[in-house]
Amino acid sequence: MNFKISGTMRVGRETRKFSKELEAETENYAVEKTYMLLGAANGVPRSKISIEKVEKVA
Repeated sequence: MNFKISGTMRVGRETRKFSKELEAETENYAVEKTYMLLGAANGVPRSKISIEKVEKVA
């Protein structure tokens, strides 16, 4: 299944919006994968990432 995940993340003093579409088996795994990808790419801890919306994409 594909999921579209959107929210905000705090990078330094700046707050950035993000939107990711990815493939995962469950909604929970999609959320975990988003934390993992954003954290690794931007050096941001999970506590600075706020997921606001998770949608299943056809």
